[in-house]
Amino acid sequence: MRIRTLRRPSGFTLVELLVVIAIIGVLVGLTLPAVQAARESARRMSCGNNLKQIGLAMHHYHDTHRLFPYGFGTNQEFWSALILPQLEQGNLHGTLVWANSAYAGAAHGTNWTNFQSPNRRACETVVSTFRCPSMAQPEHLNYNSIAARVPASYRGVAGAYVASDDASTRPAGYNTAKFTALEQTQLDGVLFGASKIGFRDILDGTTNTLLIGESYTDCEFVKDGQGMDYFAFFSPQMGLWAPGRLTGTEHSEGLGSAIVPINSRLNPTIHGVLMEMSFGSYHAGGAMFTLADGSVRFLAQSIDFAIYQGLATRSGGEVVSHAD
Repeated sequence: MRIRTLRRPSGFTLVELLVVIAIIGVLVGLTLPAVQAARESARRMSCGNNLKQIGLAMHHYHDTHRLFPYGFGTNQEFWSALILPQLEQGNLHGTLVWANSAYAGAAHGTNWTNFQSPNRRACETVVSTFRCPSMAQPEHLNYNSIAARVPASYRGVAGAYVASDDASTRPAGYNTAKFTALEQTQLDGVLFGASKIGFRDILDGTTNTLLIGESYTDCEFVKDGQGMDYFAFFSPQMGLWAPGRLTGTEHSEGLGSAIVPINSRLNPTIHGVLMEMSFGSYHAGGAMFTLADGSVRFLAQSIDFAIYQGLATRSGGEVVSHAD
């Protein structure tokens, strides 16, 4: 009599399949953070390269004019509009109209509601050098009468004690003579309204002075009536500002200060006006800055606050032993 043996069917059992799926899930769980970290590292490197290019452009501008560009001027323009030729954006720069659209009639076609305004078109043009790849904002936003305005990641450093756009909105504790506002001139940083700062004026040394910093751009976030909205080239709300004429606002769209620590946007106890002025980034633990010597450094948000404020001034005489 022949005895038939039962063969085990080929393939996996349900238990074996579940074990394999579980192992794959664990491996994916272990791999994804590493992939995300690698991607963020690449984005941070790209951001640093942007700041390096901006720093070189600022130096090339200085080579030509013997001064750094002013932080903002009487035509509602920011420093970023002035260095476009040095960033290989000469064609865009050549379209700009240097006239203040806040004047009645906007005779030179710079009115922000005019769809054909060259300055408006510039504000709607993506120049990747001004955008950190980690910034969680769309490329275009309908903002301040500009239908497709482009958010930016980098602002000029106006100083250490600049507490607001205008003196009337400085929050309690910051409304004394020690603390200034962006509408004023002769601030303690390198870039401010109608500034005329050159290497000779940076008495603290170019390696110890911040020039450009990252900003935590979040145009949807508003606190104490202040939005974290940062942009390049022009700001319609600056109005008819001129040295000695304290008018207009939103100079902070292109300039910030070291009035509070890095990444204060993430601290709910900070007043919104101070948040708006602060520097920060979408990179964990700090933000990157271009110094006046053209170098780029990542400053940890845990940096000693006195050192950080010392780096934000050009001639405060502070002793800065290290920046990191």
